[in-house]
Amino acid sequence: MKRGIYHVEPPRTLRLSLYVLLFLSVLVGGTIGYFWIEGWPWIDCLYMTVITVATVGFGEVHPLSIDGQVFTILLIFFGVTTAALSLTAFFEYFVLRGLTNLFGRNKMDKKIEKLRHHIIICGYGRTGFYIARDLVKLEKPFVVIESDTDRLKLLEQEGILFVPGDPSDEDLLAAVGVAHADALVAALPKDADNLFLTISARSLNRDMQIIARVQDPDNSRKFMKAGVTKVVSPFSTGATRIVQLLTRPSVVDLIELVTQRENIALEVCEIAVDEKSNLAHKTLVESRVRQTMGCMVFAIKRPGGETLFDPDPQTRIEPGDVLVVIQKPQPAGI
Repeated sequence: MKRGIYHVEPPRTLRLSLYVLLFLSVLVGGTIGYFWIEGWPWIDCLYMTVITVATVGFGEVHPLSIDGQVFTILLIFFGVTTAALSLTAFFEYFVLRGLTNLFGRNKMDKKIEKLRHHIIICGYGRTGFYIARDLVKLEKPFVVIESDTDRLKLLEQEGILFVPGDPSDEDLLAAVGVAHADALVAALPKDADNLFLTISARSLNRDMQIIARVQDPDNSRKFMKAGVTKVVSPFSTGATRIVQLLTRPSVVDLIELVTQRENIALEVCEIAVDEKSNLAHKTLVESRVRQTMGCMVFAIKRPGGETLFDPDPQTRIEPGDVLVVIQKPQPAGI
């Protein structure tokens, strides 16, 4: 994703416009040429130019002088070449593009149908753009729902899976596999739209994680009642980060060290434990997580919402727990 967020390139449109302009220039030049050489009325000059370029085989409207015959030969050469290029560009723009969009859309729809345990991003504004960029880096499967035409063009250019339309449409949510998704991000510009989207999404998937972006932090309680897992306010989050940078810069540096993949130093991961897991019903000492997996457990999230920080080695791991660990990133190819 190297392009700017709102940069869209239209090469086919520019090529078509260029050839059409060139073709019109040939018509204008031919008309003026016949008028200057033969002195005919303007309508006769235009008619002669059109039938010459179109090579329809009609006879001359008036007898041609030698200069007119030479000019006609040149007009046929340049006119036919320009007309062929213009028709090719026209065919490519309207016909091939339509076929490409049709087959490309069908191919994309098939990929979306196969998605499982993916993330749904609703809204591809600035927040959605950066979320998608990081998910691409992490190689996490996701699909975007967006209604803005310019942003849809950008998504198509970037090769990102997307579906056009209203994100709060339940049929559209079902089409992107909301029933099989692990998470949904409500990143629409207005809180009211994100709230309605949350209600629709939660009714289709009770277990899915829903992260909602809110403009007004006072609306957070409404979102929690609607079924949001977490609420994120860019303004309050940004302000908190600035305060931390001012008061605890070393702590912020450590957090960035273990959470940002680009640093390639450490990363924070989650290990979900189910009944079939080898870790279930064992203490941390017995599980030998550090020795076998190279991880250091610094927190355990219980199913009821309790979080144990720096758990004791004798803490027992139960099904439903989530181990929050720090580990060195796996080398590529492992």
